[in-house]
Amino acid sequence: MKLRTIGAVLVGAAMIGATVAGAAAAAQAPAKSWFIDPATGQPNVTVVVGAQANASDVVSASLIAAAVGNMATVEETASTTKTASVKWEKVGEYNYSRKVNTLEYTFAPCLANRPARWYVDYALYSSQYWETAENNWPHKDYDTYVQLAMPSDVRNPAGSLVAKGLSTLWFSNSPKDWDSKDRVYKFSVLTSSGNTNNYYLVNTQVLASPTAPVTRTAPAMPAYAGGSYDDGDATWDFNTYAMFTTLAWVETGQPNFDPKCDYNFGGTGTAMEAHEEIQLIVGDKYESDPGPNGIADFIGDKGSASGIVYRTAEIRYPLLENGQNICGIKNCWGMVDFQTAAKGYLNDIKFLGKMYRPMFAGATWTNTVDGMEYYLGGYFMYGKPFAEAEKIMKVGDVYNFHGWTVTLNDVNIYENKAYITVTGPALTAPFTFIMVMDSQFSECAECCPTCATYGGGGSFTSNPTRRTEYDPYVKYTTVTKEKSGYSYDFFRYVNFMLDGIKTFVGADGTYLAEFNLYAIEDYGYLEDKGCCDPFVTTPNDYGLAITGGWRRVIGINPTVQNPTMTTDWIAWEQTNLDAREEYVLWRPAPRCVGYCPDANFDTLELQLCDTINIPNCETTYTINGPENYFTVEVADVDFGRFNAGLAFDPVPTSAGTPYGTQKAPAVPLSLGGTTIFTGTPGTAYVGQKTTDNPDKDGVYLRINMSTKGDTIKYTANVKIDPVELIKLDIEVNTATNTRNLILVGGPVYNSIVKDLVDMGASTVDWATSRGEWEWIADPMAKGYDVLIVAGANREETRMAAEDLIAMLN
Repeated sequence: MKLRTIGAVLVGAAMIGATVAGAAAAAQAPAKSWFIDPATGQPNVTVVVGAQANASDVVSASLIAAAVGNMATVEETASTTKTASVKWEKVGEYNYSRKVNTLEYTFAPCLANRPARWYVDYALYSSQYWETAENNWPHKDYDTYVQLAMPSDVRNPAGSLVAKGLSTLWFSNSPKDWDSKDRVYKFSVLTSSGNTNNYYLVNTQVLASPTAPVTRTAPAMPAYAGGSYDDGDATWDFNTYAMFTTLAWVETGQPNFDPKCDYNFGGTGTAMEAHEEIQLIVGDKYESDPGPNGIADFIGDKGSASGIVYRTAEIRYPLLENGQNICGIKNCWGMVDFQTAAKGYLNDIKFLGKMYRPMFAGATWTNTVDGMEYYLGGYFMYGKPFAEAEKIMKVGDVYNFHGWTVTLNDVNIYENKAYITVTGPALTAPFTFIMVMDSQFSECAECCPTCATYGGGGSFTSNPTRRTEYDPYVKYTTVTKEKSGYSYDFFRYVNFMLDGIKTFVGADGTYLAEFNLYAIEDYGYLEDKGCCDPFVTTPNDYGLAITGGWRRVIGINPTVQNPTMTTDWIAWEQTNLDAREEYVLWRPAPRCVGYCPDANFDTLELQLCDTINIPNCETTYTINGPENYFTVEVADVDFGRFNAGLAFDPVPTSAGTPYGTQKAPAVPLSLGGTTIFTGTPGTAYVGQKTTDNPDKDGVYLRINMSTKGDTIKYTANVKIDPVELIKLDIEVNTATNTRNLILVGGPVYNSIVKDLVDMGASTVDWATSRGEWEWIADPMAKGYDVLIVAGANREETRMAAEDLIAMLN
């Protein structure tokens, strides 16, 4: 059996079709996509039989149509559902009647009213009064007062479980070639002046730091800190690999800090990987003046101590450009480091079920025109930055780059200039200008220091005026916020950058110019949203705080359950003492002067605004989280009996003493002059005051969460009626047809086959054919092919049809 493939050659509009060099050698049947559209599973063909054909040809057409119908499948994808839950069975009441305890401090030389703040009411390792560990404190009938769910279990140094693993929560699992061993920010770049620059993140050398093994040890032998992505082992790690400190700075090739190109970057302050987490705190809301009713409630508008808090923490940001590559760019402008963007070393985070690609974040405090000071809040910028190095263009070229268009109008190789027109989404009209390419002369030494990969930064022309011209050309957007009728700069981001490198003459005499390009796509930003203007309104209001998340601190000499923070807790980056460690929530201080990104703002936090009153009911009470992302079940709504006069069970305290072996002191404790609780610990309020209430085992909480699991591909059948595929030759208009045609029968009984023979498109001698197929490519010049299935008589046609069906099956 032979399949002859005939190709049509079009010569002008008058040529309908023509054969090429006779029939081709025998070939296989057309691919499945010729018969069935792979995208929809619908047929691409019509089976045509002659109106005067014999019954045998009609049967052959029916068999072919049935075979095509059996091929009607489409590849579809489906996501499996991943479901998980976590529970706390003996939950005590968080007492909101106290003033929230914070420790404010000023690390940099900022004004006194621009401090960073540590929230010290509770801590991850459960060393504060409000426990996160299930260790039967302050009484055996109660365990936790703050419930934390993270991607996997977290235990404190004594082995107590302080955060429970909820496997549906997201954590970063970047590719292995970005892991901390390879150091994503370890770049070696050859500069335009012939130097090789290595640039990377540097941490302050601290013996107790988890990053100590990878910090700079000597100028001649630098180590590379700043593996800003996780280690790619598909496991949520906690303190198991190196991460940079909040004091990290960017080294760009010089042995010491160089303000021309180096800059303070900041970091997460922990060794956690980026992840989602859920925090629950139950209180007892007064429903009326008589007092609490002993029923658990989720109290809103309490910041990081709100009843329900959802956060994405430990967000990793890419380095920013500060002249280390593109001279003339400042890191406060919000442009991602050119080499980072060019190499694609970028990661995504998940926040409330949506993926974002972080670019930078920060917070701004501004001096106003009326002498006042305003905190404008935090911001989180996301988008997709793209960079292309050393793009060569010739005069007249038009280059499209991620929504921007660059036209090289002319080149002046004698003055190293280019005449350029730029259009793009952030411009209201095309902008035409002259660019002086990177200068290699001594007059640019200050504007283009040796730490820069590429020169530029306001290069001088060679004319006597020494006038600076564009290099680089930067289009940026400044976001503003209004306070008291005035607008103030909030932050800035670079939309587009064009950096001229050099002009030269090509081998054929063509004038050429070389450029670096940068642009962003799919960008936007989030900003702080308080409860008066909530970020989420379904099913309850939630505010958005862009803050610092967890930060590692250490205790020098913690001898009590609730130490005086001002003397006993300090940032772990500032000491080399190996003492007890802890993790507390914090808000970094805004920059001292103006706006500027700060990688310490590494957490997006949704905080419950509304208070959710739970009725006193016997059945489980279910609360949906923000945008129904998860649910909280309260299986036991009653706190239980007031523990008056009972001695505290053992609790974790001083350094050198194992967690859970030392009792709390029976004296009032204070923090910064604020009393934490009064009386002896035995009279601390932990539940319902009604002494005859038999329930005294605390509240029972459970978080349930479902997310998309693995994506699977499968082949789905598409139901079609084979009869609908069959048409008579007199029903087919070859001028308007759009489907491929399977023509059954020779020119005697099929008029379309006769037309193809008459026009020379079909070259088979069908009168003597023993049965074969002829595949003709677009014979009507209408974009569809023809497959003729025929023979000298009905038996040969039937045999050809059966062989085709066998091959299709």
